[in-house]
Amino acid sequence: MKRQAMGLVLLAGLLIAGCSDKEETKEKAEAPQTTSETKPAVDGSKETGENRVTQPIEEAKNLPPEEKEALMKTLARHVDAFNAKDLDAYMSTISKHTERNYEEERLYVKKVFDTFEAKMEPQHTVIIKYDEEKKEAYMFIVMKSITKDLQTGKEIEETTRQVMKLNKEEDGWKQTALSAMK
Repeated sequence: MKRQAMGLVLLAGLLIAGCSDKEETKEKAEAPQTTSETKPAVDGSKETGENRVTQPIEEAKNLPPEEKEALMKTLARHVDAFNAKDLDAYMSTISKHTERNYEEERLYVKKVFDTFEAKMEPQHTVIIKYDEEKKEAYMFIVMKSITKDLQTGKEIEETTRQVMKLNKEEDGWKQTALSAMK
């Protein structure tokens, strides 16, 4: 589904799935994940229990400081525009050169802005991959989101882990894809 690339789908989905326990959601929100876990065993099989090895999520080693600054500014503009419900500013951070239909995306985001009061707050951000040749970067983001349905008043707080793909275009870095998970 084209819209799954948008973090907004996750926000709307969280609201629709509002049957979740609010206490459980708060606990998850208070414990952001910033490591990747593997469970190696001596014989090569996977183990459960205490034999977990956590690997930190590390910044790309080949990331030039000026590109890091530009990428972080793009993320800040993206979040600020979303939080302000500034549709034009928000869409200016999204690439028109993706498989999804840009105008359809615009209409969907407008509907989300009209239906929900939603705020995003990055808790932890790391640029995990940078490819100068492809003009491409990937960001790992622990994102806290608070979503309130304007009709029902129901509010959900959630923390997700996201990977955002950005490509450098003539007018700067633009989001081309987004994957999110609890």
